[in-house]
Formats: sequence, structure tokens, C-alpha cells
Amino acid sequence: MKYLRTVIKPLTFPVLITAISVVHVSALSQAQSRDHTDRDRGIQLYQQGLADEAIEALRTAVSQNQNDADAWHYLGLAYLLKDKKPEAARAFKQALNTRLAGMGMSQVVRTQDAQMENSSTANQFAAAIQSAEKYLETTPNASPDETAELETLRWYRDFYESVPQSEEILSTREVTTRIHIVQKPPPVFSGTRSSGTAVLRALFSADGTVKHILITRKIDPVFDRACIEAATKIEFTPAMKDAHAVSVILLLEYRREFL
Repeated sequence: MKYLRTVIKPLTFPVLITAISVVHVSALSQAQSRDHTDRDRGIQLYQQGLADEAIEALRTAVSQNQNDADAWHYLGLAYLLKDKKPEAARAFKQALNTRLAGMGMSQVVRTQDAQMENSSTANQFAAAIQSAEKYLETTPNASPDETAELETLRWYRDFYESVPQSEEILSTREVTTRIHIVQKPPPVFSGTRSSGTAVLRALFSADGTVKHILITRKIDPVFDRACIEAATKIEFTPAMKDAHAVSVILLLEYRREFL
């Protein structure tokens, strides 16, 4: 077993593309059009109270495009019309995880010239919150991590909506001295055999703590919990702006592969 790397970087970096698939544009557009047709029809059927028909259309939509978060969310709502809470919970969880994965590399800085982008990101978090709330409503035995995740989502939504914070949060471009990582312990994965790369975002606070940790690319609950615990143990010197410490939001990656 081998730990490949722990990466800490600002979310202002471009996405690294490791593989490019050549897809015929017209065929892709037709497939996406079919996906959207099934999804939109399913949503309309749900709004009309036709649960069985909505479920059928939305299941078709997610089978064709597993990354359609809206289809997953409305599938959960349609299941609730039939009082099928376990099925609804699974759909809401899939909607939430898909939304989180979709924003994994999105911008996390807040500057005066990024108002439109921040508004869009706030809307993404608001949609994720809706799915998270529905998941928790239909999951009486939700874990503490799942409950805490909702509060973290709300914090990020408020941040992008420019709700005043208790500390000064700047982009890495605005600081005069970037944070210095002193120690970053690796996760302890003893409770899981899963492998992969988890992606987290977190606030590296001016007080020297790592908080508001949100996993945007999940592996499994035990793996994810190990990553969160490792992130809280990172020791660093805070970023500086004009000789005073400030907070920044950074991206974290924890990777584990088997030999």
C-alpha cells in the first residue's frame, strides 16, 4: 500500500486535464438533449403529482447521465410522493454528492470584481443545501459527519453571498505572504481498504486552525473521515496582509493507491 501525495493549493489553479476523449459534437449534443428531455418531463410530471410516471422518466434520465444532479434531486422528491423514504434518501444523497463533485474545482476567492462568479457559486451551494436537507429529513440515522456537512455547506453559501464573517478572508492573490505549511500528517486509513483521491476545501484561518472542511470528492465515509481528521492536524503559519494574519480558503487532496 502506498500514500502517493497530499496536495495543498489555492482553488485559483486551472484544472489539470489528464485525459481527453474525442467525442463527436453532434452526437454528444443529441445525447444531452435526450437526457434533458427525460429530466424536464420527469420534473413536470412530479409537479403534476404523477409520481409513478415521474419516477420512470427521472430514472431514465439518471441512467443516461449519472451526473445530472437535478434529475437525482427530483427523483428523490418523486419517491417521497410514494412515501418511499429509503429510495428518496439514496436519490438525495446522490444529488448532493454530484453537486459537490461539480463544484470541486470552482473558484473560492471573493474579490470585488468576481461578484457574478460568487453569485453563481452561492447558488451551487444553495442547491447542495436543498439536497442535503432532504437527505437528512429522510435519514433518521444520519451520521454526525453528514449533519455537520450541512452546516459547512451553509457557511460557504453565506460566504459567497457576502454575509459578514468574523474574520478577514482574502484570496491568495491579495495576500502579501502566503501560508507556510509546517507539518501535514497523512490520513490514517486503517478502517478502510478503499483507494482513490479525496478532494476537500477548507479555511486556513488566521488563528492557525483549519476549519469549515468540506469534502467535494468523496471516497467512502471512513476514508473521508480520515481525511478530515488529517486536515485538522495541519500545522501552518497563516497568510499575511500588511503585517497582520488573514484567512484563506484552499484546496486539499489526499490520495491513496494500492501497490
